[in-house]
Amino acid sequence: MMLLRLLHRSVRRQFRSLGFESKMLRGTGSTIHYLVREHSHPKGTIVLVHGLGTSSSTWVRMLPHLKVSHRIVALDLPGFGFSTADSVRGFCTLSEHVEALSELIAAVTETPIILAGQSLGGWLCCRYAVQSPERVEHLVLVDAAGVYYPGVENLRDLFTLTSVSDTQRLLNALWYHYPWYFKPFVGSIYRELGGRRMNELVASIEANDFLGEELSRLAMPVSIIWGKQDGVTSPKSVDVLQKFIPHSTVHLIDRCGHVPQLECPETLAGILNKVLEV
Repeated sequence: MMLLRLLHRSVRRQFRSLGFESKMLRGTGSTIHYLVREHSHPKGTIVLVHGLGTSSSTWVRMLPHLKVSHRIVALDLPGFGFSTADSVRGFCTLSEHVEALSELIAAVTETPIILAGQSLGGWLCCRYAVQSPERVEHLVLVDAAGVYYPGVENLRDLFTLTSVSDTQRLLNALWYHYPWYFKPFVGSIYRELGGRRMNELVASIEANDFLGEELSRLAMPVSIIWGKQDGVTSPKSVDVLQKFIPHSTVHLIDRCGHVPQLECPETLAGILNKVLEV
Protein backbone atom coordinates (compact mmCIF):
# COMPACT_ATOMS: atom_id res chain seq x y z
CA MET A 1 0.00 0.00 0.00
CA MET A 2 2.94 2.32 0.60
CA LEU A 3 3.91 1.99 -3.07
CA LEU A 4 0.45 3.09 -4.16
CA ARG A 5 0.45 6.02 -1.74
CA LEU A 6 3.73 7.16 -3.24
CA LEU A 7 2.21 6.75 -6.70
CA HIS A 8 -0.81 8.88 -5.68
CA ARG A 9 1.53 11.60 -4.42
CA SER A 10 3.58 11.46 -7.61
CA VAL A 11 0.44 11.89 -9.68
CA ARG A 12 -0.67 14.80 -7.51
CA ARG A 13 2.65 16.50 -8.36
CA GLN A 14 1.88 15.92 -12.04
CA PHE A 15 -1.47 17.63 -11.55
CA ARG A 16 0.30 20.61 -10.01
CA SER A 17 2.61 20.81 -13.02
CA LEU A 18 -0.54 20.98 -15.19
CA GLY A 19 -1.84 23.95 -13.21
CA PHE A 20 -4.15 22.14 -10.79
CA GLU A 21 -4.56 23.06 -7.14
CA SER A 22 -5.38 20.45 -4.49
CA LYS A 23 -8.28 21.27 -2.15
CA MET A 24 -10.50 19.61 0.47
CA LEU A 25 -14.23 19.93 1.15
CA ARG A 26 -15.87 18.72 4.36
CA GLY A 27 -19.20 17.15 3.41
CA THR A 28 -22.08 15.57 5.28
CA GLY A 29 -20.67 12.04 5.40
CA SER A 30 -17.26 12.41 3.82
CA THR A 31 -14.26 14.65 3.31
CA ILE A 32 -13.69 15.18 -0.40
CA HIS A 33 -10.33 15.86 -1.99
CA TYR A 34 -10.53 17.53 -5.37
CA LEU A 35 -8.23 19.15 -7.89
CA VAL A 36 -9.17 22.32 -9.74
CA ARG A 37 -7.62 24.19 -12.65
CA GLU A 38 -8.96 27.67 -13.16
CA HIS A 39 -9.28 29.42 -16.52
CA SER A 40 -9.05 33.16 -17.12
CA HIS A 41 -12.12 33.21 -19.38
CA PRO A 42 -13.89 29.87 -18.83
CA LYS A 43 -16.75 28.71 -21.03
CA GLY A 44 -17.95 26.77 -18.01
CA THR A 45 -16.83 24.01 -15.64
CA ILE A 46 -16.10 20.36 -16.40
CA VAL A 47 -16.37 17.95 -13.46
CA LEU A 48 -14.51 14.63 -13.91
CA VAL A 49 -15.66 11.59 -11.90
CA HIS A 50 -13.48 8.47 -11.80
CA GLY A 51 -14.44 4.81 -11.63
CA LEU A 52 -14.53 2.21 -8.86
CA GLY A 53 -11.26 1.58 -7.03
CA THR A 54 -9.34 4.44 -8.65
CA SER A 55 -9.11 8.20 -8.01
CA SER A 56 -8.73 11.54 -9.75
CA SER A 57 -5.26 10.28 -10.74
CA THR A 58 -6.89 8.24 -13.50
CA TRP A 59 -7.33 11.42 -15.62
CA VAL A 60 -3.74 12.69 -15.47
CA ARG A 61 -2.58 11.10 -18.76
CA MET A 62 -5.52 12.57 -20.67
CA LEU A 63 -5.43 16.13 -19.34
CA PRO A 64 -2.35 17.37 -21.25
CA HIS A 65 -4.28 16.63 -24.47
CA LEU A 66 -7.54 18.29 -23.36
CA LYS A 67 -7.67 21.67 -25.13
CA VAL A 68 -11.08 22.94 -24.03
CA SER A 69 -11.45 26.44 -22.57
CA HIS A 70 -13.10 25.38 -19.33
CA ARG A 71 -12.42 25.34 -15.64
CA ILE A 72 -11.74 21.70 -14.69
CA VAL A 73 -12.54 19.94 -11.42
CA ALA A 74 -11.50 16.32 -10.74
CA LEU A 75 -12.56 14.76 -7.45
CA ASP A 76 -11.65 11.68 -5.42
CA LEU A 77 -14.85 9.85 -4.53
CA PRO A 78 -15.39 9.17 -0.78
CA GLY A 79 -13.01 6.47 0.42
CA PHE A 80 -10.71 6.71 -2.63
CA GLY A 81 -7.61 8.73 -3.40
CA PHE A 82 -7.19 11.35 -0.68
CA SER A 83 -10.92 11.48 0.19
CA THR A 84 -12.37 9.75 3.24
CA ALA A 85 -15.67 8.06 3.94
CA ASP A 86 -16.48 9.22 7.44
CA SER A 87 -19.23 6.75 8.34
CA VAL A 88 -18.58 4.07 10.96
CA ARG A 89 -18.76 1.33 8.31
CA GLY A 90 -15.89 2.94 6.39
CA PHE A 91 -17.46 3.20 2.92
CA CYS A 92 -20.24 5.08 1.15
CA THR A 93 -23.19 3.47 -0.61
CA LEU A 94 -24.09 4.42 -4.16
CA SER A 95 -26.69 6.95 -3.03
CA GLU A 96 -24.19 8.46 -0.57
CA HIS A 97 -21.67 8.83 -3.39
CA VAL A 98 -24.30 10.71 -5.42
CA GLU A 99 -24.96 12.96 -2.43
CA ALA A 100 -21.22 13.65 -2.03
CA LEU A 101 -20.99 14.52 -5.72
CA SER A 102 -24.00 16.82 -5.37
CA GLU A 103 -22.45 18.58 -2.37
CA LEU A 104 -19.17 19.12 -4.20
CA ILE A 105 -20.89 20.51 -7.30
CA ALA A 106 -22.99 22.87 -5.17
CA ALA A 107 -19.96 24.06 -3.19
CA VAL A 108 -17.29 24.57 -5.86
CA THR A 109 -19.07 25.21 -9.18
CA GLU A 110 -21.68 27.40 -10.76
CA THR A 111 -24.22 25.26 -12.57
CA PRO A 112 -25.03 24.18 -15.19
CA ILE A 113 -21.84 22.17 -15.68
CA ILE A 114 -20.37 19.61 -18.04
CA LEU A 115 -20.39 16.35 -16.09
CA ALA A 116 -18.13 13.52 -17.25
CA GLY A 117 -17.83 10.13 -15.55
CA GLN A 118 -16.17 6.81 -16.29
CA SER A 119 -17.51 3.42 -15.12
CA LEU A 120 -18.88 3.93 -11.58
CA GLY A 121 -18.33 7.66 -12.15
CA GLY A 122 -20.63 7.50 -15.18
CA TRP A 123 -23.25 5.73 -13.06
CA LEU A 124 -23.08 8.46 -10.43
CA CYS A 125 -23.17 11.20 -13.07
CA CYS A 126 -26.30 9.66 -14.61
CA ARG A 127 -27.97 9.47 -11.21
CA TYR A 128 -27.08 13.09 -10.49
CA ALA A 129 -28.27 14.27 -13.93
CA VAL A 130 -31.59 12.43 -13.54
CA GLN A 131 -32.12 14.06 -10.13
CA SER A 132 -30.91 17.55 -11.13
CA PRO A 133 -31.17 17.88 -14.93
CA GLU A 134 -31.21 21.69 -14.78
CA ARG A 135 -27.67 21.61 -13.32
CA VAL A 136 -26.09 19.64 -16.19
CA GLU A 137 -25.62 21.22 -19.63
CA HIS A 138 -23.77 18.23 -21.14
CA LEU A 139 -23.38 14.68 -19.84
CA VAL A 140 -20.40 12.57 -20.91
CA LEU A 141 -20.49 8.84 -20.18
CA VAL A 142 -17.24 6.91 -20.61
CA ASP A 143 -17.82 3.13 -20.42
CA ALA A 144 -20.50 3.89 -17.84
CA ALA A 145 -21.57 1.23 -15.36
CA GLY A 146 -25.00 0.90 -13.79
CA VAL A 147 -27.14 0.49 -16.90
CA TYR A 148 -29.52 -2.41 -16.44
CA TYR A 149 -29.58 -5.31 -18.89
CA PRO A 150 -30.19 -9.02 -18.15
CA GLY A 151 -27.02 -10.48 -16.67
CA VAL A 152 -25.51 -7.24 -15.41
CA GLU A 153 -25.80 -8.63 -11.87
CA ASN A 154 -22.94 -11.03 -12.69
CA LEU A 155 -20.49 -8.11 -12.59
CA ARG A 156 -20.71 -8.28 -8.79
CA ASP A 157 -18.54 -11.42 -8.93
CA LEU A 158 -15.90 -9.73 -11.10
CA PHE A 159 -15.54 -6.83 -8.66
CA THR A 160 -15.57 -8.95 -5.48
CA LEU A 161 -11.89 -9.53 -4.73
CA THR A 162 -10.84 -12.25 -2.30
CA SER A 163 -7.33 -12.93 -3.62
CA VAL A 164 -4.50 -11.57 -5.73
CA SER A 165 -5.63 -13.80 -8.61
CA ASP A 166 -9.11 -12.25 -8.45
CA THR A 167 -7.44 -8.85 -8.74
CA GLN A 168 -5.41 -9.93 -11.75
CA ARG A 169 -8.57 -11.27 -13.40
CA LEU A 170 -10.29 -7.91 -12.89
CA LEU A 171 -7.32 -5.95 -14.24
CA ASN A 172 -7.18 -8.16 -17.33
CA ALA A 173 -10.88 -7.43 -17.95
CA LEU A 174 -10.38 -3.68 -17.51
CA TRP A 175 -7.61 -3.34 -20.09
CA TYR A 176 -7.36 -4.28 -23.76
CA HIS A 177 -3.66 -4.83 -23.08
CA TYR A 178 -2.74 -4.78 -19.39
CA PRO A 179 0.67 -3.05 -19.14
CA TRP A 180 3.48 -5.40 -18.14
CA TYR A 181 5.04 -2.76 -15.87
CA PHE A 182 1.91 -2.75 -13.65
CA LYS A 183 2.10 -6.48 -12.93
CA PRO A 184 4.44 -6.16 -9.89
CA PHE A 185 1.78 -3.94 -8.27
CA VAL A 186 -1.09 -6.46 -8.37
CA GLY A 187 -0.59 -7.57 -4.76
CA SER A 188 -0.42 -3.96 -3.59
CA ILE A 189 -3.58 -3.14 -5.56
CA TYR A 190 -5.40 -6.06 -3.92
CA ARG A 191 -4.43 -4.88 -0.44
CA GLU A 192 -5.24 -1.26 -1.27
CA LEU A 193 -8.74 -2.07 -2.55
CA GLY A 194 -9.38 -4.25 0.50
CA GLY A 195 -8.47 -1.33 2.72
CA ARG A 196 -10.80 0.89 0.71
CA ARG A 197 -13.72 -1.48 1.46
CA MET A 198 -14.45 -2.05 -2.23
CA ASN A 199 -16.05 -5.46 -1.61
CA GLU A 200 -18.45 -3.92 0.88
CA LEU A 201 -19.38 -1.13 -1.53
CA VAL A 202 -20.06 -3.65 -4.30
CA ALA A 203 -22.15 -5.81 -1.94
CA SER A 204 -24.24 -2.78 -0.91
CA ILE A 205 -25.52 -2.12 -4.46
CA GLU A 206 -29.20 -2.94 -4.81
CA ALA A 207 -31.38 -3.75 -7.82
CA ASN A 208 -33.10 -0.36 -7.76
CA ASP A 209 -29.71 1.39 -8.06
CA PHE A 210 -29.47 0.34 -11.70
CA LEU A 211 -30.54 2.71 -14.46
CA GLY A 212 -33.30 2.10 -16.98
CA GLU A 213 -36.38 4.05 -17.98
CA GLU A 214 -35.44 7.09 -15.86
CA LEU A 215 -32.68 7.77 -18.40
CA SER A 216 -35.41 9.12 -20.70
CA ARG A 217 -35.53 12.23 -18.46
CA LEU A 218 -32.11 13.32 -19.72
CA ALA A 219 -32.86 16.11 -22.19
CA MET A 220 -29.35 17.64 -22.22
CA PRO A 221 -26.75 16.58 -24.83
CA VAL A 222 -25.35 13.18 -23.89
CA SER A 223 -22.08 11.88 -25.34
CA ILE A 224 -21.45 8.14 -24.94
CA ILE A 225 -17.80 7.11 -25.30
CA TRP A 226 -16.91 3.42 -25.26
CA GLY A 227 -13.83 1.24 -25.61
CA LYS A 228 -14.75 -1.35 -28.24
CA GLN A 229 -12.87 -4.08 -26.36
CA ASP A 230 -14.37 -3.27 -22.94
CA GLY A 231 -14.25 -6.55 -21.02
CA VAL A 232 -16.35 -5.26 -18.13
CA THR A 233 -19.45 -3.38 -19.28
CA SER A 234 -21.33 -5.06 -22.09
CA PRO A 235 -22.14 -3.32 -25.40
CA LYS A 236 -25.74 -3.95 -24.29
CA SER A 237 -25.23 -0.91 -22.05
CA VAL A 238 -24.80 1.29 -25.13
CA ASP A 239 -27.97 -0.19 -26.64
CA VAL A 240 -29.94 0.63 -23.48
CA LEU A 241 -28.53 4.15 -23.31
CA GLN A 242 -29.44 4.80 -26.94
CA LYS A 243 -32.91 3.33 -26.45
CA PHE A 244 -33.77 5.68 -23.59
CA ILE A 245 -31.68 8.66 -24.79
CA PRO A 246 -32.26 8.68 -28.57
CA HIS A 247 -30.64 12.12 -28.98
CA SER A 248 -27.33 10.81 -27.56
CA THR A 249 -24.23 10.42 -29.71
CA VAL A 250 -21.90 7.40 -29.54
CA HIS A 251 -18.13 7.45 -30.04
CA LEU A 252 -16.29 4.11 -30.13
CA ILE A 253 -12.56 3.74 -29.49
CA ASP A 254 -10.91 0.74 -31.14
CA ARG A 255 -8.22 -1.32 -29.39
CA CYS A 256 -9.37 0.05 -26.07
CA GLY A 257 -10.82 -1.49 -22.94
CA HIS A 258 -12.84 -0.17 -20.00
CA VAL A 259 -10.57 2.73 -19.03
CA PRO A 260 -9.90 4.91 -22.12
CA GLN A 261 -8.34 7.73 -20.08
CA LEU A 262 -5.49 5.37 -19.19
CA GLU A 263 -5.30 3.20 -22.29
CA CYS A 264 -6.11 5.72 -25.05
CA PRO A 265 -5.78 9.15 -23.41
CA GLU A 266 -5.07 11.13 -26.59
CA THR A 267 -8.02 9.59 -28.43
CA LEU A 268 -10.39 10.21 -25.53
CA ALA A 269 -9.19 13.82 -25.20
CA GLY A 270 -9.67 14.32 -28.93
CA ILE A 271 -13.28 13.19 -28.69
CA LEU A 272 -13.86 15.46 -25.70
CA ASN A 273 -12.23 18.40 -27.48
CA LYS A 274 -14.65 17.88 -30.36
CA VAL A 275 -17.91 17.34 -28.47
CA LEU A 276 -17.36 20.02 -25.80
CA GLU A 277 -16.31 22.88 -28.10
CA VAL A 278 -19.32 22.77 -30.44
